Amino acid sequence: MNTTQKQPPKKKPAAKKKTVKRRKINAKNMATIIVSVIVVLGLIGGSAGMVMIGSMIKDAPKIDINNFESKESTQILDKDGNLIQDIGQQIRTNVSYEDMPTSLVDAFVAVEDSRYFEHNGFDLPRFAKAFLTNLKTLSFSQGGSTFTMQLVKNTYFTNDETGEMAARSKLAGVKRKVQEIFLAMQLEKQTNKKRIFELYLNKLNFGGSGNIRGVQKAAEYYFGKDVSELNLSESALLAGIINRPNAYNPFKNLDYATDRRNTVLNLMQRHGYITKQEAELAKSIKIEDQLVDSSVNKGSTDGGTPYQSYVDAVIAEAKELTGMDPTVVPMKIYTSMDPEVQTQIDDIQAGKTNVEFPDDLMEIAIVSMNNQTGEIVGIGGGRNYAGGGSLLLNHATDQYKQPGSAVKPFLSYALAFENLGWSTSHTVTDAPFNYAGTTKVVKNFNGRYYGDIPLEYAVGNSLNTPALKTLQEVIDAIGSKKVVQYLQNLGFSRVTQDEFNVGYAIGGSTYEASTVEMAGAHATMINGGSYIKPHTITKIEFKDGTSPVVPDYSGTQVISAESAYLASHLMYQAVYGPYSNYMQILKRGYPIYGKTGTTDWGSDGLKFGIPQGAAKDKWMIASSSKYTNAVWVGYEKGIKDKKTYFDSQKSKLNIPGNISKLMLDVLHKDEENPPAITQPDGVTSITHIKGLYPYTAVLEGMDGSFVTTGMIKKEFNKLADPLQASVQDIGTFDASLSTDGNLHLTWGDYPDASKLTVAPNTKNLGIEVGGKWYDAPDCAVAFDWTWVYGPIRYKAQVSIQDFSFDVTSEQSSIDQHIDVKPGDKVNVCGYYAYENMNYRSNEICKEIQVEDKEIQLTIPSDKATKAEIESWASANGVTVSFTEVADEAKKGTNEIISNGAKVNGTTMTFMQSTIGQARFAVTLYVGLACGDNASVVNGACACNQGYEGDPIKGCTAKPAPTPDPTPSTDPSPDTSPSPDPTPSEDTQDQNDENKD
Repeated sequence: MNTTQKQPPKKKPAAKKKTVKRRKINAKNMATIIVSVIVVLGLIGGSAGMVMIGSMIKDAPKIDINNFESKESTQILDKDGNLIQDIGQQIRTNVSYEDMPTSLVDAFVAVEDSRYFEHNGFDLPRFAKAFLTNLKTLSFSQGGSTFTMQLVKNTYFTNDETGEMAARSKLAGVKRKVQEIFLAMQLEKQTNKKRIFELYLNKLNFGGSGNIRGVQKAAEYYFGKDVSELNLSESALLAGIINRPNAYNPFKNLDYATDRRNTVLNLMQRHGYITKQEAELAKSIKIEDQLVDSSVNKGSTDGGTPYQSYVDAVIAEAKELTGMDPTVVPMKIYTSMDPEVQTQIDDIQAGKTNVEFPDDLMEIAIVSMNNQTGEIVGIGGGRNYAGGGSLLLNHATDQYKQPGSAVKPFLSYALAFENLGWSTSHTVTDAPFNYAGTTKVVKNFNGRYYGDIPLEYAVGNSLNTPALKTLQEVIDAIGSKKVVQYLQNLGFSRVTQDEFNVGYAIGGSTYEASTVEMAGAHATMINGGSYIKPHTITKIEFKDGTSPVVPDYSGTQVISAESAYLASHLMYQAVYGPYSNYMQILKRGYPIYGKTGTTDWGSDGLKFGIPQGAAKDKWMIASSSKYTNAVWVGYEKGIKDKKTYFDSQKSKLNIPGNISKLMLDVLHKDEENPPAITQPDGVTSITHIKGLYPYTAVLEGMDGSFVTTGMIKKEFNKLADPLQASVQDIGTFDASLSTDGNLHLTWGDYPDASKLTVAPNTKNLGIEVGGKWYDAPDCAVAFDWTWVYGPIRYKAQVSIQDFSFDVTSEQSSIDQHIDVKPGDKVNVCGYYAYENMNYRSNEICKEIQVEDKEIQLTIPSDKATKAEIESWASANGVTVSFTEVADEAKKGTNEIISNGAKVNGTTMTFMQSTIGQARFAVTLYVGLACGDNASVVNGACACNQGYEGDPIKGCTAKPAPTPDPTPSTDPSPDTSPSPDPTPSEDTQDQNDENKD
């Protein structure tokens, strides 16, 4: 340790013997001398003195043994029961006589009251000696007081806080001294020497910082040990200090303290309490080797007091719990402080970590708490605490700032899950937002608007307008009073109905919160919606034996576990999602749930040279399933030209993130990785079409880009039928048919003309407020039915008898030719429907009757050719069938038969609707047509001479007869007839027939 101490001033060598100056005996001094002499004589037994003494003690305080009990200081203990700090007007812990080592008792008796165990509270020889010295010097500085007299003086005649005595003038001092003697002698009669010695040492001022009192605290302060462990050298030092506590403080004046200790050791030797050898051995010990290191001494004078941010919070909380001041009423306060966590916080505040602060005006606040118990394990009150002092502005507990976007998960969105039935896959719209009744339009931090976006994206990128619109929907659904009550139940002490407005959705307007309150609200989400008031104290014991105070910090369910879980999920995604929001630094091997917040100066900073809208506060709340850590970084106030705002360079330092990183590390040090928070049974999965609310079931085979999945409270897990996709009703429809078969259809114009085309995937969501246009171009559109179903079309179903077909038009009127017959009934039903899917509106139907007329049909003559008859049939829509008959006599004629009668050349009457059913049989007469080598013989075809076969198909030559190769042996003469050149009658007839 550093042993360089302040040195006492050196004495100048005397050139000659000093002349002792004596004070002049003035009237006041003479009166004091006379009174003192009389008092001494009275004490010896003189009657005059007794009379005067009687008059002096008549108004003496009434002695009460309880008055001599020194109030102990309040002790504040950490989570393990170890002492954090003593607090009080005096820092004191009383000890008994039996706790004091012999060396300590001997040292005090030797230097202060050598006949203590012999006199009755008044040591007359010592007093007389002091009196004569005072007469000689006229200084009256020698008191001759015993321990008992000093205890009386310190109890009744001295301000225990300041050390100032009640009476200081000469005559008043004599009176006080007489009363001290009187009361000391009374006290000796009411108790014993050991008790008086014990009370005396517990009351003494031993110097040091922190206003410590009593020998126990002195032993801890200087030597870091219990009084019972003091050795001879240490006991002598403490006995010597009380004469001049500040001058003999070894931390300040090591040489003075050493000389004083040695003086005490000499007196102990002189009075026989120790030997010369023991005295010399004790003197050889260097005091600096016995002292604790002043740099770590609690209450040392070299800088800040460890844990002071936490201690100040404990003091305030103890006052709230008990209605008493722990600096006045001795208590033993058990807290949840984790020394490692608090030390890390103190190091951050003192600039002893890698967290860089760009200027001295930037302040911080830190709160670390246990989610399940509400116990605060560490508090950072600000960088101001690094400079020492207590009860400063504790930025963590006593400063209230706008919380900014850090409120979005537990305010707008938790309440939307709870009351609107939203899922985590909900689509919100980011567009300009106008505060009702004002011309103020809210923007995002970057001035852009994104249109339809997933809820997770809105939280991850901390967009403002979706949170505002969401809270407005919540207010519309449940009323503002319930929202205010919810915030109050979350512990926000400054939220009132009169001040509340929708601007609270983004932590703005009049919304102010402390760092402790922000930690408590976020912890509630992690803790399943159960709010436990953040607190430092677990129990308070009173040192007077009063019944202890054990606070009840049971949880209050302020929102359902399901909604709290869904809000926590948004915070998880904000950390682990694909966002640039400064929270990537929080990623760990276990789940972290986080949210940032920023507030700005608006125009208020302009007078300080701060740019319009520059940031003044930054928040980061980071939670595991076990702990929540809240960090605020910013400026208390604007200061002219001191850059009390965050520019881009300061923001890039990510001071809240770096602090949060350090705190998460120390909070989970030497612990198993905390698990994810448990999903309640009341949270289920929901898959639906993106961008639609109420949520709509997915169509079979639907493009996956239109589908999303999220989590939702089970009670709200309902899907609308996509078949109920909205198509507006048709109001008018008309259909007409011209005589030439032109069907004219007319629909009423579709009410939403935008649905007549496939919707674009972006649109402008700009608004006009107060005559000013706030543009919001290229905003995303999450979903439109036209992307799946196509655009709305004008449709009709046309039915003609048993036949039907559909008509589709992009316009509200269309002409189409149709084939109809007279007498037909045409039914036309018009409606609106999507192009690709038959999701349709209502329909309006029209019926058209086709007119049926008589037709006079002239039948062809019997001389008409086949081609002429076919043309006639085709032109008139009748059916004819032909039969050819070979008849040489009738060749080239025909017969037209209808209903069994020949009707050639007649006129027949038909209806338009039935003429198509007319049937005619036509017989065509033609000449015979013989085959090759055949001729007509007697009205029929026959093969020519020498030919044979089918005369119709054609005849072939007959084969010649085969001659007999063997000569005949028949001797009879040839009897075959000779050729006759003259034809026979039969032959002649045949030839004639062929010629016919």
